[in-house]
Amino acid sequence: MAVYTHLTSAQISTYIAPFAVGELVTFKGISGGIENTNYFVTTHIDGQPEQDFVLTLFEDLGYEEIPYFVELTEHLVAHKVTVPAPLRDTQGTALSWLAGKPALLFPRFAGDHLARSDIGTAECAIMGAELARLHVAGQQFTIARHSHRGATWWNQLGPQAADCIDPEDATMLMMAIGQYDAMQAQVPDLPMGVVHGDLFHDNALFNQGQLSATIDLYNASNDYLLFDVAVTVNDWCIAPAGSIEPALYDAFLQAYAQVRPFNDAERQYWNAMLVAAAMRFWLSRLETFHGLDSHQREAGVTILKDPDVFRDILSHRMQQFQQLL
Repeated sequence: MAVYTHLTSAQISTYIAPFAVGELVTFKGISGGIENTNYFVTTHIDGQPEQDFVLTLFEDLGYEEIPYFVELTEHLVAHKVTVPAPLRDTQGTALSWLAGKPALLFPRFAGDHLARSDIGTAECAIMGAELARLHVAGQQFTIARHSHRGATWWNQLGPQAADCIDPEDATMLMMAIGQYDAMQAQVPDLPMGVVHGDLFHDNALFNQGQLSATIDLYNASNDYLLFDVAVTVNDWCIAPAGSIEPALYDAFLQAYAQVRPFNDAERQYWNAMLVAAAMRFWLSRLETFHGLDSHQREAGVTILKDPDVFRDILSHRMQQFQQLL
């Protein structure tokens, strides 16, 4: 259960009062998150239907970091990207404190996460187009944020993680890190901008076959747009063993290209970026699984995702990349 901060009905009632959303009816902690505490909250105003919200308490991000995400989501909503933006209270304030943690209140969107078995070409096409719209809209967003899991992070963490896995896997991990560092040293002409950073299938809600919301933008930053596409493809467009599923892959990339086509450099570095994206998420899962992140240890992270999933994905991407050399 990923509820690190436990709240009472009185605390939540006091918190929601300035938002003029009515009286608290029920609340329930949400399992499944790793970095934040989330609650479903239902309220009622006389004569109106009940309203549903998501209350988020930030366990890791600092208070001063969160306005970026408020501004970003509001910008994306204004540009018709399907992300939830937080409510503002009657004084125009979105961010405040609750139980000693920064907190935001969001509308709750209808829909559910897709099971991997339910991901088909239609869903991949929807997500490809949506990610491209996010990238295009982000070009007009003027606030920049550096990724906290970029080259500095993985070069520091890589050797630590390598010590925790078998030698063959460690060699593959360090080789992938070296390949990405070599690519960056060439200063490729790759477009940069706002990226989601974590658009896995469990960060999208579908309702009756349509995308209702793209959620969990707390890894958003300024990075290579191509990297964000590779991250998403490595989750949405794969077969169970981690190899690319051609029909899903084609549907995603064709839909993306209709909104934002790749430039020549992006086409050149695409396969290398698939490797880098797989490496990045394998490393982040190793970090959590082996307790290498002091903040997560202190927060008592209880949900551990299998790092071997991305080891297998990286292995497939490395083989594909080597075949093209």
